[in-house]
Amino acid sequence: MTANGDAPGAAAAAKDPTVIFLHIGKTAGTTLRRVLRRNFPSADVMVVRARGRPRTETLADFAKLPEAERARPRLIMGHTVFGLHELVPRPSTYVSMVRKPKSLVLSQYTFVQRTEGHRHHEEVVRTGMSLEDYIESGLALEMDNSQTRAIAGDLDTPYGECTDEMLERAKRNVEGHFGVVGITERFDESLVLMQHVFGWKKISYVRANVAPGKRPEPSERAIQLIEEHNRLDNELYRWVGERFDAAIAADPGFADACERFERANSLYKPWGNLTYTFPQRVYSRLRERGIVARKA
Repeated sequence: MTANGDAPGAAAAAKDPTVIFLHIGKTAGTTLRRVLRRNFPSADVMVVRARGRPRTETLADFAKLPEAERARPRLIMGHTVFGLHELVPRPSTYVSMVRKPKSLVLSQYTFVQRTEGHRHHEEVVRTGMSLEDYIESGLALEMDNSQTRAIAGDLDTPYGECTDEMLERAKRNVEGHFGVVGITERFDESLVLMQHVFGWKKISYVRANVAPGKRPEPSERAIQLIEEHNRLDNELYRWVGERFDAAIAADPGFADACERFERANSLYKPWGNLTYTFPQRVYSRLRERGIVARKA
């Protein structure tokens, strides 16, 4: 909630800003991207980061675009960090999603294991690197308070050296620049909150990029390492949850809106599966057989 009692980001959203979706990896962001695209004309959408590119390059490349090109999109999406808005020459606001750090870390690690194109895949598979080894190696910043890093706009803090000041900076950024920070584990409620803040009409969905199978439970040592390296993310997740609950409590019609959405989404899912899920499965099988190349 804001100081005047409005939902988070309501004032910014009222000015028809460019929406920047700060996509933090493994937070159901691929599903949310599909929802967002359906609410903006394709000509108004820009993707600023392809898979595997450093975030510093994302900001530098965007900064090189002509001012008119940077002002054109009304939706910018990418695996970037807070700060892109400083390069957008018109009013802008962010949306993002956060996830329980334990779940995010496990999802990131299994994604690296199964994804041949990932920059760490070969090393992890070749050396038989366990989850514990992967966290302790410092190889991937995604294992070390990745959500706080992204929302704080941090690009250069070494692995294992995140500070409480970074967390406070992330909180200030949320309060001042984010229309909504949703919660992966409360995805439907997050969509309804975004709909209420931004007025988006098309929020039905089917899940995208869902990992196959069930992940094994991590060892006690792995859980300990996750906690140690994601202390700030745990606090950020708790704090975002408090704000999320406050925004919902301030809207007397929210529960009814969620019920209506769940009913509508159950009717949409057969169509969504036909037009997205089934074609994606076919594409995945063709990719596994080397018949088609991985999408950029």
